[in-house]
Amino acid sequence: MRQFMTHSNQPPKALTAHPQDAAAKVATTPVVEYQVVRSRRKTMVIHVRHEKVEVRAPLFVSEREIGRFVDSHREWIQRQLNRKAQQDAQRLDLSDGGSIFYKGRTLRVRLLRATRESIETTESEFVLFCRDPSGAGPGRALQRCLLAQAQAVLPARTRALADYLGVGDKLREVVFRKTKTKWGHCTSSGRIQFNWLIMLAPDAIVDYMICHEVSHLRVMNHSAQFWALVASVCPDYRTYVKWLRKHEHRLWL
Repeated sequence: MRQFMTHSNQPPKALTAHPQDAAAKVATTPVVEYQVVRSRRKTMVIHVRHEKVEVRAPLFVSEREIGRFVDSHREWIQRQLNRKAQQDAQRLDLSDGGSIFYKGRTLRVRLLRATRESIETTESEFVLFCRDPSGAGPGRALQRCLLAQAQAVLPARTRALADYLGVGDKLREVVFRKTKTKWGHCTSSGRIQFNWLIMLAPDAIVDYMICHEVSHLRVMNHSAQFWALVASVCPDYRTYVKWLRKHEHRLWL
């Protein structure tokens, strides 16, 4: 997401660009197709998700002004679309011979039919034993395996850390749900939710996520106090945050 004011404060150099230079840029930048969503907001903002470009605009802004706004940011939009396309190409492929990013390694997927679903790994392969290795079968098998891993590991580790930080009495339950954007969530009532896909990440990332959510039992925001608490348990948390930002698109199913 990138937010722009309706009248942006561009540096003088950009405002005094030569017409022929501007024309050359327009000629080499593809036309952008976008969807407009209007609301009672005060600024315009552009969202780029995969092949979809959405412009959220105030009710009072004209179509012409929206068009100029998009046109002035075509190069940025195209860069975002290219980046999204590259990320899509790196997403896990559960077909036999496909690839998966598991515990920080890119492995070749091998599907084997079995009555008991499980995961095994070698130096180069991710072996998924599933009841039905065709169609949506591998995806369902992976979900069940990762959920089983999460249920076996995360509640106990979450409870242990909560007790260590002196907030065990605030932890009500640990639940699991595959969400679209979040890896974890903590409510004011003491309910911690994890996305079971986090089990694809390295163990250090999983531990950081536990630390992050348990810390919210004491501090329900992302203030300096919160991050200081996280750092007291997980000193290298910045490294793990950067890792997630760089690689999280490779973990989504």
